[in-house]
Amino acid sequence: MPRAFHFPRPRPRGLLGRRFEGDEQIVLGGGATTSLLSLAVIPNVALKVTVFVTVLLFSAAVVLLPYKGRTYLRWWEIRRSYRRLLRNGSLLYRSKTPLAGRTLAGRPVPVDAPAGVPQQMEWFRARTAYGDVAVLLQPTEGMFTAAIEVEGQKNFGGLDAADQEALVASWETLLRQTADSGGRISRLQWIARIVPVDPNAHARDAQARRDPKAAGWLNDSYEQLLQRVAISAEDRRLFLVIGIRYSQDLAAEALKYNSLFEGYGVVLGKEVESFIRTLGTAQLRWVRSLDEPALASFLHHCYAPDHWLNDSRGMDRSTCWPAEMDARDETVVISRGWETSRPWLHATAWIKQFPILPVGLNFMAPVLLYVPEVICSVAVTMDLISSDRAMQDAIADATNELGQAKTTPGKITDPRERREQRAATSTMEEIASGSAGVRLTGWVTVSARDRDALEQHKGTIRAASTKSQLTLEWCDLEQHRAFANTLPLACGLLGS
Repeated sequence: MPRAFHFPRPRPRGLLGRRFEGDEQIVLGGGATTSLLSLAVIPNVALKVTVFVTVLLFSAAVVLLPYKGRTYLRWWEIRRSYRRLLRNGSLLYRSKTPLAGRTLAGRPVPVDAPAGVPQQMEWFRARTAYGDVAVLLQPTEGMFTAAIEVEGQKNFGGLDAADQEALVASWETLLRQTADSGGRISRLQWIARIVPVDPNAHARDAQARRDPKAAGWLNDSYEQLLQRVAISAEDRRLFLVIGIRYSQDLAAEALKYNSLFEGYGVVLGKEVESFIRTLGTAQLRWVRSLDEPALASFLHHCYAPDHWLNDSRGMDRSTCWPAEMDARDETVVISRGWETSRPWLHATAWIKQFPILPVGLNFMAPVLLYVPEVICSVAVTMDLISSDRAMQDAIADATNELGQAKTTPGKITDPRERREQRAATSTMEEIASGSAGVRLTGWVTVSARDRDALEQHKGTIRAASTKSQLTLEWCDLEQHRAFANTLPLACGLLGS
């Protein structure tokens, strides 16, 4: 039987129950309390009724009334943060790399990162059997991150159901082993980077460089070579970011070496190397580890896609950020790289809801494969949860679903509630049978040269997400924060 994925319907997690979020419950409770106090304090009956009704309606409208796709309460903190950053100038960024220089040891001096990116990051090198890998220490997140490039099964969609099921089961086994082994890896982030390329560029370049005086056998040989070269219309790359939480045990082990950074490099290098060795069990092929130049090139490529991803010349912890970035616009982030004066526009959407109906293994294929001429990044960040904790959370979810079901006598039960109850119960059964426990979120960033092209590409992504049964929410007024969630920094999830 083909596997089907069951994603739960997004449910608020409030202080009491799961109908409203905690801040929504506070506003509603405060409004109800204020209205009741007005009945006891105000002497005039007409004024008493007016204040009572006004306070109740206002608090209900703040929490429930839709306003530009969200409620007013949801917009309040977003607008407050946006205006604060707008006042202090943080949303307008210009790199200080040309003036930063280097230390006496020859290392580049780190410069401030753009808005949205974790600040005060430290870079250091970790050595593994698979080459050096750059490790980023994010003090504000309390996490170390390292990135590698991997390659999955290219013909996954053409495999039969049994082989697809075996591949997914092997990935689940890897997740469960990583979460339950007591190791330090606690977060993984998948990044699918899609950049359109010209499939005829090689042929045109060969035609322009061809020497008419060359021997005929040489021209014929090159014609045969061109026919055998397969060039896709898109360059698709798959990256895996490994997140390791900072802990006292990790710092204590690192202090055993000559310096703290050397200790971090050795200890975290062992963790990354051990994880790479287990990728084979999930039918994933390691391609390369991203050292400092490669990671810096990837970061700069995300801000300026005209910088080729593999071009790591002159790339380091200082030049990785864009030359300029303007996040003052409410709907886009505008950035410019070092190679050109033409800016790029980026828009990021949050995957607000994964499919609430059972879907197959390839449910995200429309977003990952069928988006022609669109430059985009699709990032999925996962927190690994041990089996015991995942089972506890699943039992709690099932209890809430059963406890909040409306079972009034004489009333037909909502079929959606029955479906949610079945989904919660099946989640418990899957975890008990060995499935991995994860907490995940997803983000999609689209890039274009101008606003018209960006709107067209956003429409393409929106249509593809509808086919994948995904619900997107474009992160207006917080584009700078959302854009950072598609960078190889394992962002986008609150610490558990």
